[in-house]
Amino acid sequence: MKEILSIILLAVFPVFSMAGDKEDKIRQLMEAQGLLSMFESQLEMGKVQSEKVGKQMMDQLLSQINPNEEFQARFSAAFNNYMGKVTAPWGADEIVSVWGQYYGQHFTEKELDSLVDFYTSSIGQKEVKASKKALTEFTVHFQNLSEPIFQKATQDYIQELKLVARECNCQK
Repeated sequence: MKEILSIILLAVFPVFSMAGDKEDKIRQLMEAQGLLSMFESQLEMGKVQSEKVGKQMMDQLLSQINPNEEFQARFSAAFNNYMGKVTAPWGADEIVSVWGQYYGQHFTEKELDSLVDFYTSSIGQKEVKASKKALTEFTVHFQNLSEPIFQKATQDYIQELKLVARECNCQK
């Protein structure tokens, strides 16, 4: 029985070791590609955008009322609650890990070695820097295009809610 268990362990152990090697290579590649810092930037941009939206909605509301200190504190707490809910519960490391699961299945270890070699080369690093800069500019471009659309939709939504609330006449 011990011999069978030993044979099974010897057969399975290299598979676990190879899986770890592949994961390490994918992580090396992703770091060389700058994906970790790109994902961190994307998470931060999402947080900044959510904060901007939350503050705009708060400003819109506060422009129509004059709350005392107690209610100002409650509005501030509501904003913090909103930010807690819209902030992604995962970080860049989790995103990279999941990326590695889906990405890694398409490459052999030898191919991953070649990719790591390329992305750690000077031309590979130049490509990474250009991609990172382009992605940031690309994201800002579409955020800027979306901003007036979102603001108008939010204002219209708030106005519609106010109208429905007035017409409802259903205050507690």
